[in-house]
Amino acid sequence: MAYNANDHLLAFFKDRVRVGQAVLDTAMNRRNANRDRLRSGLEKQGEPKPSEFVSQGSYAMETMIQSASEASDIDDGAVFTKESLKGPKGGDKTPADAKEMVRKAVSLNAGFKTDPEVRKNCVRVFYNDGFHVDIPVYRCWEENGVTKKQLASTEWTDSAPEDITKWFQDQVGDKSPDKADGRQLRRIVRLLKFWSKSRLTWTLPSGFVLTVLSDEQFPVGGWLDRDDTALLHVMRGICGRCQGSTHVYRPVSPRDEITNDRTRTHVSNLVEQLTPAINELSKLERADCDELMALKALKTVFNSDFWNGRIDEIENGDGGGGGGKGGVPPQPKTPIDKRGGTGQYA
Repeated sequence: MAYNANDHLLAFFKDRVRVGQAVLDTAMNRRNANRDRLRSGLEKQGEPKPSEFVSQGSYAMETMIQSASEASDIDDGAVFTKESLKGPKGGDKTPADAKEMVRKAVSLNAGFKTDPEVRKNCVRVFYNDGFHVDIPVYRCWEENGVTKKQLASTEWTDSAPEDITKWFQDQVGDKSPDKADGRQLRRIVRLLKFWSKSRLTWTLPSGFVLTVLSDEQFPVGGWLDRDDTALLHVMRGICGRCQGSTHVYRPVSPRDEITNDRTRTHVSNLVEQLTPAINELSKLERADCDELMALKALKTVFNSDFWNGRIDEIENGDGGGGGGKGGVPPQPKTPIDKRGGTGQYA
C-alpha cells in the first residue's frame, strides 16, 4: 500500500473494537451466576445436574467486540448425560422438554424482570442493559470410546461446540504472523464484525459466518504489522468468494451448511456493502494517498468519529504528513461517543 495506516487502525481497534477487561469480567460473572442458578434450580426440582458446561461463541473464541447498535450474548452450553435425561415414563426427554427443564431451573427465585425464554437452540436469560446469556442444552454419551453430543434444537442434532472453538484457536495460532493484541487473524475478524454492525440499517451475516469467511480468505503468515493490508485483502476475498456462492459451511465435522434460504440473503447483502467499503480502503493503495486521505477513508468505512481529532488537526494545519507511515492518532480534541459504555458487545 502507498500509505501505511496500520498504527491508526491498531489504535482504533484498541479503543473502539476490543472489549475491555472490566466488560469481560462482567460477562464471566454473569455466566458463572447462571451456572449456579441452574445447578441450584435443578436440585430443588429433583432434576439431574449438568455433567459439564461448554463455553462457546465469541466469548470462548475471544472475538467479542464493542457495539453501539446491539447488545449480544455469551453462549454457555449445559451438557447432560443422555441417561439422565429421561421422562416420567422412562423415555428420552424431547429437546423441548430438556430446554423447558433448564428454563424452569434457571428462573427459580432468580427475580429477572424478563423471564428466561426457550429459543430454538437455547434458553435465553435477559438482563436489563440488553445483555443476555444463551444456554444451549446438550445430551452426551459414550460410543466406541468417543464422547458424542447432541444439541436440543427442533430435534436432537449432532453437535460438538468445543470443536469450533479449538478450530478457531488453532487457525489463529497457525496463520497469524504475530502474537500481540490477540494476533492478526483474530483482530481482522473483530474489525470485520465491528464494520458489519456499524450501520443500523444493515442486515448482514452472523459473527460466526463472518469468522468462517475471514478464515477462508486469510493466508498462513498474514501480513506482519499491516492490519490495513490484511483487512483489505480479506474483504476483497470474501466479496469475490460470496459473489460465486452464498453457501457457507461449518469448518469442522459435521460440515453442515450454516446458512439457509433466509441467511443467504444476508450474505448477498454482505457483498453489496463490501463493495463501497473496499473502494474506500483501496484509496490507501493510491500513490497520492496521504494521512488525511487515509483517515477519511477509515472514518467512512467504520462510520466512526474516532479519527475526527486527527483529521481536524491536519485540516487546520496543526500537523500531518507522517511520510506515509501512519502513526498513532492523538486524543481527539472534540468529544467522542465511546462505544461499549453500556455493556453492549457482540
